[in-house]
Amino acid sequence: MNAAENRHAVVWLLLAQLLAILPLVAVLPLWIIAVWVASAWWYWRIISAGWSFPIGAVKGLLALAAIAGVYFSFASLFAIEAMVAILVLAVILKLLELKTERDHWLVLMLSYFVVACNLLFSQQIIDVLLSLLQVAALLVAQQTMNRDKTAVTTMLRSVGLMALQSLPLMLLLFVIFPRIGPLWTMPLPGGQGKVGMSDSLEFGDIAKLSQSGELAFRVRFDGELPDLASLYWRGLVLDEFDGRRWSRNTWSARNKMSQAALSESFVSYTVTLESALHQWFYVLPLGKIDRDDVYYSAQHQWLSKKPINGRVEYSAKSNFDQPLMDDSGGQRQNLQLGSRSDNSQARALAAQWQEEFSDPRGRVSAAIAFYKATPFVYTLTPPLLGQNNVDEFLFNTQQGYCEHFAGSFVYLMRAAGVPARIVVGYHGGEFNKRDGYLLVHQSDAHAWAEVWYEDEGWVRVDPTATVAPSRIRLGAEALLSRQSGYLQDSPLSLRRFEWATRLRYFVDNMNYAWARWVLNFDSNIQNNFLRGVLGEISPQRMLIAVMLVGGLPLAIVAFFSLRLPTRQSEDLAARYYLASCRALARRGVPRLAGETPEDFLRRVMLEHPVWYEWLAVQTRLFSECSYSLAGGENYQRSLRKLKTYRRPRKWLDKSAIKALEGE
Repeated sequence: MNAAENRHAVVWLLLAQLLAILPLVAVLPLWIIAVWVASAWWYWRIISAGWSFPIGAVKGLLALAAIAGVYFSFASLFAIEAMVAILVLAVILKLLELKTERDHWLVLMLSYFVVACNLLFSQQIIDVLLSLLQVAALLVAQQTMNRDKTAVTTMLRSVGLMALQSLPLMLLLFVIFPRIGPLWTMPLPGGQGKVGMSDSLEFGDIAKLSQSGELAFRVRFDGELPDLASLYWRGLVLDEFDGRRWSRNTWSARNKMSQAALSESFVSYTVTLESALHQWFYVLPLGKIDRDDVYYSAQHQWLSKKPINGRVEYSAKSNFDQPLMDDSGGQRQNLQLGSRSDNSQARALAAQWQEEFSDPRGRVSAAIAFYKATPFVYTLTPPLLGQNNVDEFLFNTQQGYCEHFAGSFVYLMRAAGVPARIVVGYHGGEFNKRDGYLLVHQSDAHAWAEVWYEDEGWVRVDPTATVAPSRIRLGAEALLSRQSGYLQDSPLSLRRFEWATRLRYFVDNMNYAWARWVLNFDSNIQNNFLRGVLGEISPQRMLIAVMLVGGLPLAIVAFFSLRLPTRQSEDLAARYYLASCRALARRGVPRLAGETPEDFLRRVMLEHPVWYEWLAVQTRLFSECSYSLAGGENYQRSLRKLKTYRRPRKWLDKSAIKALEGE
């Protein structure tokens, strides 16, 4: 195909290519769009103004410049974003050597890969609908290669028909094809991964999470929603402290622990984590997860046996009143104060409590009283702290977020001789009243403390509840929504607008259903579904299912799609005209073999004039259809009339019909 001779196909190719590239702007540098605009304009000048294609040296320089641009944008060529950028640039620059029909097809096929790349970064229902729109545009662009300016509605009708024909096979493959982890569950090493909870903590880290409106996970409770203040989603235990940063003891985390049986008064719920690289799971204490690929560590954490990519759904049970008993005898680890800072004022205050109270509970109460009496400010933008960060926070700035209060409290307790540690996770959530489940966002990230009592085990103490009780009672959004910095990384988040709450809940309902029934359709769910339908999974039953569910619909589609050889050569106008002739033959006026429509009309006028007027109209309509442009407005109008009046009874009045039948 000479592209210059089919500009209609070129226009659709460029539009479909642009539509395939645009959604990737969120993860790719904007200059790639500028490259597309320049390449598309250059190619259009080639086919419209007679410009020459670039020589090989120029194309080589453009390719090197594109690779260099990707490297400087991502500081790597091996991150997923960088590799996608290289693919997109290759598809764009291919325009500058698009000369033959093969090149045209190659660009179209590569554009399908570009559409699929968008699902590497997001798989919400809106992304799927957008992908369907992109595929439809590409299919229309394919049709324009073999059709001369056919109406868009006609081509879209063909696309819809193809989609309906492929639907049974798609559903069959979705249900029976072995579930392999999709490509988009790979971690995104290029730095474009979702923001989330880390396995270490320094003052200010969790405050940064409040800037993100991204969803962390959803929770559906089997019964009523527990009180918001009790929803402490326990994630990781941070018990190592170097004087500045809290981190987890990875050695202790490897030690598995047999969990005590839950009492009967437990709460059941299902958690659906958003797509990420998951190494730990969130539960309400004391929690139990029903999965084979996780284990209960010695610090009452639920960890994965190996990192799990993508969305994860798990069922859990929790009993809020059941204690977290001795987990490894590691209380000495939870008395260390680190060597990177001195914090002499905090140590002196804690020593005073230790001397004054022999019971650990008394020291904890003294610390809580200290937080109540001190005019602390709960803020997202606390001032930066120096080397002795605990002293500076407690006695100078007195402004901080939950990690400041939890970290300083644990430091005071350790200095007072009470084993203590930090726990990070999330607190609260937003209840979607429309469908009855809880949404937990990154902005709900929280840190609190646990102290060790010999007779009770690990007991939660949240100093944030003392300083800012509304944070625990009402949730993070109620307290922080008016503070500067809250959700600043999500300026378009609908959480900022009360009027958009219903719309946001409706959209999230669709995304939740999509995630539960499609994205989370893993091998376990697949096996349970097939066993429920087939009774057991065996080659014989699978073959029968494939034949019934897949083969039968495809056979029906094939039956209605195929035409008999005699009818394949007939167009609609000829079929309707011949139907008129057969209707006259049944009334004793047959058309002779080889008789042309005009000769047949003249004979009817002489021998059977009562049918002449009707047959004259049918012959004229047939002639108009035969010499009109197929698909045009005149053709369609004449064809509809020819079809409508192909039965003589719709033309003659009742008295004429009775007279004929009486002859």
